[in-house]
Amino acid sequence: MIVKTKSGEIEGAKEDLYYSFRGIPYAEPPIGKNRWLAPKPIKPWSDVKSCKEFGSICPQNELVYEQEATADYETGSNQNEDCLTLNVWSSDLNSNKPVLVWIHGGAYFLGSGADCLSDSEDICRDGKYVVISMNYRLACFGFLRLIDLTDGKIPSTGNEALLDQIEALKWIQANISSFGGDPNNVTLIGQSAGGHSIGTLLAMPDAKGLFHKAIVCDGGSETIQPKEEANRLALKLLNECNIDPSDVDAINSISTEDLKAFDAKMQDPNHPYTQDLDFATQAHAKPCVDGVHIPDEPLNLIRAGSAKDVSVILGTSDSEAFGYDEIYPGLREWNVDQAIEFEMRDWLRKSKFLKISKKSAREDIKKLFDAYEVHLTNNKMDSSPAECFLKINGHKWFWVSTIRLADALSKNSKHVYNYNWTFPGPHGSPYHGSSLPFFLDYVDSEVGKQMCGENESVQKLSVIINKIVENFLTSGNPNKSDDVPVWPTYDDSMESLLFAETIETIKDFNSSLRKSWDQVEEKIPGNL
Repeated sequence: MIVKTKSGEIEGAKEDLYYSFRGIPYAEPPIGKNRWLAPKPIKPWSDVKSCKEFGSICPQNELVYEQEATADYETGSNQNEDCLTLNVWSSDLNSNKPVLVWIHGGAYFLGSGADCLSDSEDICRDGKYVVISMNYRLACFGFLRLIDLTDGKIPSTGNEALLDQIEALKWIQANISSFGGDPNNVTLIGQSAGGHSIGTLLAMPDAKGLFHKAIVCDGGSETIQPKEEANRLALKLLNECNIDPSDVDAINSISTEDLKAFDAKMQDPNHPYTQDLDFATQAHAKPCVDGVHIPDEPLNLIRAGSAKDVSVILGTSDSEAFGYDEIYPGLREWNVDQAIEFEMRDWLRKSKFLKISKKSAREDIKKLFDAYEVHLTNNKMDSSPAECFLKINGHKWFWVSTIRLADALSKNSKHVYNYNWTFPGPHGSPYHGSSLPFFLDYVDSEVGKQMCGENESVQKLSVIINKIVENFLTSGNPNKSDDVPVWPTYDDSMESLLFAETIETIKDFNSSLRKSWDQVEEKIPGNL
């Protein structure tokens, strides 16, 4: 099957239920002098380009603290800095269907556009949507701010990865009608770093009008850093490579493997680089408030109305850090004082670098641990110091940020829908990403079965969420039909939908814990 795009003709493949077009370049390769620059629009080609295989993925390391690489992050050998491609699946090239764009997660240093989609039996949900995924630059390949250190000779702002996503969205606007998609009905869906990406795109002027709806799973708008911190990260890299900031040629010549090695150190929570309080947040590269592409803190821009025309579903699992024991050696033997001391380190470095107005104190952390111990005990759950610590950090990284994003969005919109995920699945607890197979409809794939289990309750929930997604993609309202639970819009009443063994509307989920976080300096939670 050959399709004509604005850039040239491409050839895809006919599969059982849909046409697939993989590895479509949407920007010029970010290599050589383009390595750290904003993406450049793809130049037209004359021959028919074969697009039957996924493109190369951004160079990356496996999770350094896991014993085995997970199925979602198979880094393999197809890594190359020439990675700016996207993938399209469509059942009908002559239609005008809603478009669903998947932005992958992976902490901004892992993953690709093939994650979660390559194993789905019916990626287009019975032909109802056109589905797209993309690769974007990761870690120091996509978030290295060099404009200040090089006096503008390398004008990278530290947000080039998000600009990649925006360039892909521009390509979609220009070309998706050729694949049977409606450019006026584009919905983004992302999880973890993909969710945080969307939470940031909602604030970025460059992204305005490029999408109309969003589903944010386990993400927010606060996984960002001040540009001063981005500059510190870049300087650390140059010092590591013994390169003077004025030597542009040497900077552009840093090898891919040396960049990966530096990223590996930054990504390891137990490496000395991330232990010495040099950085307010986890030291690996991430977006920054550059004053240009991200003019202000994203939540401030969203409160001011930057996303007022976008309908949003957003939510988190209630135990986002479930299973994260391997990140914290000896965690299960900690007493409460050890847990507090470890948590204190994060608060101290944030106090040092994030312009926090009051000194966060050990007493504040102790109050949080007390509140979580009571909450877990009252809910007949393990209330050990280790479980309190994991619950606190899961909420600190994701839940608090999601609630803040919902609050900010609701200031200007009546189309904000919050969910909380407590469906236990096969592990007896929700966890980071456990809602994603339902929203992306791959519960019946092998990976989905491992994540969700195989029973009647999984299938029942999957059917309901599929209908919710269909309603939302079609109209921006998950309540469009009578065969789904009523999902109230999020406002000052703080009503949300609780996805558990049963589905119910709940007001002010985890109210006592939210109130405890309200007493904490606002820059402590939210930012990874």
